[in-house]
Amino acid sequence: MTKGMLYKTIFILSIIVISVLLILPTMGTKQMEIRLADSATAENIETIKNKFSGGGYTLTENGMVIIVSGTNITDAIMNELKNFQGISDVKILKHWVERVFLAKKINLGLDLQGGMYLSLQANFAGIEQKLGRTLTEADKTEITQQALELLRNRIDKFGVSEPSIRPRGNEAIEIQLPGVKDPAGVKKAIGTTGSLEYRLVDDKYSDAASVWFKENFRDKQIPDDPVQQKMLLAEISKTIALPDTMELLFYWERDKNTGTVKPAYPIALLREIAVKGTDIKEAVVDRDEMQQIVVSFKTTPEGASKFAQATAPENKGKRLAIVLDEKVRNAPHINETISSGSGNISGGFSYDEAMTLARIIKEGALPVDLKIVEERTVGPSLGQDSIEAGVKAFAIGLLGIFLFALVYYKLGGLIADIGLIINIIFTLAILSLLGFTITLPGIAGFLLSVAMAVDANVIIYERIKEELRKGKSIRIAIINGFDRAFWTIFDSNLTTLLAAFILFQYGTGPIRGFAVTLFVGIIVSMFVALYVTRFVYELISLNKKMNKLSL
Repeated sequence: MTKGMLYKTIFILSIIVISVLLILPTMGTKQMEIRLADSATAENIETIKNKFSGGGYTLTENGMVIIVSGTNITDAIMNELKNFQGISDVKILKHWVERVFLAKKINLGLDLQGGMYLSLQANFAGIEQKLGRTLTEADKTEITQQALELLRNRIDKFGVSEPSIRPRGNEAIEIQLPGVKDPAGVKKAIGTTGSLEYRLVDDKYSDAASVWFKENFRDKQIPDDPVQQKMLLAEISKTIALPDTMELLFYWERDKNTGTVKPAYPIALLREIAVKGTDIKEAVVDRDEMQQIVVSFKTTPEGASKFAQATAPENKGKRLAIVLDEKVRNAPHINETISSGSGNISGGFSYDEAMTLARIIKEGALPVDLKIVEERTVGPSLGQDSIEAGVKAFAIGLLGIFLFALVYYKLGGLIADIGLIINIIFTLAILSLLGFTITLPGIAGFLLSVAMAVDANVIIYERIKEELRKGKSIRIAIINGFDRAFWTIFDSNLTTLLAAFILFQYGTGPIRGFAVTLFVGIIVSMFVALYVTRFVYELISLNKKMNKLSL
């Protein structure tokens, strides 16, 4: 074996090992941690256990914690369990590969795990009427981004894990909520206008609340349930003897890894609203004289007097909290009196952080009225049936492809089948890296790409046969066969890649899922057929005693 062949062997084996590791969080056994509440009864615990009586789950009890192990553990099941009585918290534990290699699991679409799908659009006609002008495409894009921030804030109220909230073009927003049990409540919350207000922070009681929080809640996680959050805030308020003129809320911060907004610590505010959200008429990202990123804003005439009063000299050094839907999202210090009707908010922001803050402020200036344009709800049992049907269809299709290749091409078919297995591993690894959400159409695209991988092998093998019939040696026939097949395979797959690209660019939801799996699958199949399979045949051709090739 030459040095070049040795390097190729190491390279191919390395990417196979890495790919297998990347798909373990998706294909391997997963674990879910269920923490029982102190009030959990024996009946509550029995109901939880009955939920996993079938489906090949394994339960391990450790005090007030139940660990569920199995391959069919989804976000929908986790969200469903959060509504069970006697449960304080539920979370899917990270696979060791996710911790070591930063791999991701392939998420299941709603058609596979159940949940709620909504497509929303801002009421552009109402906004145009309010502004007295026609909205430009840039305006619509900005309003959609503003609505995205608003929706993320409202969806957090339901404690839904792994929600998917993303723009569709520049005018609509798609929301996928796995395992949601209260569609009416979700629609009611996201269809209403948000509440934005500015209130002064009381540092004395904020510090007292912070001390209690660090002493009593350091190693605990703030509950996701809004009711439990309010109970916790009420307990802290009572302990620190918070006056009736003040209110304790959580300061919410965005997780840089997941993008979700979570409660971080309690902060005490005056109940009196210093400035309303509608008192601000404009907010943009800008730079100050030191070239630091800031958020510049302008007030209405009425808002100018309110801001002057809120930032009066006696309040210098205090903080003015920005509260969106009862969540403190920012609390900048008051450095000077703002009486001109315009000012800056600074705080060492990154550009993305400043844009988020500007959109929050704009939510008060121009409340986004959202309307539902499409709605679908899939039950968990129907989702499970879809999974079983999809896996069955994939397995039968794959088995048919394997048998055809093996029967028709003998040893060549066996090599092609091994290539197909490697093809599947590579495709799943790439989808895992992308954190892809797979749907039934996505499975169809996956299977289609595997079938087209066989087509590439058929073209290569027929070209090799032609060379052998011309009397060429096995080594020359293999080299010429792959070289002649290259452009045929490339041209035939190029048209499919273009079709997949167009579907992804202009399609929505499941159509885009089909396009992604098809696109990735074809790229991988070309690599496996033209590089990995060729490498195997080059190894075979090194055997000088071979006088016949099994094709």
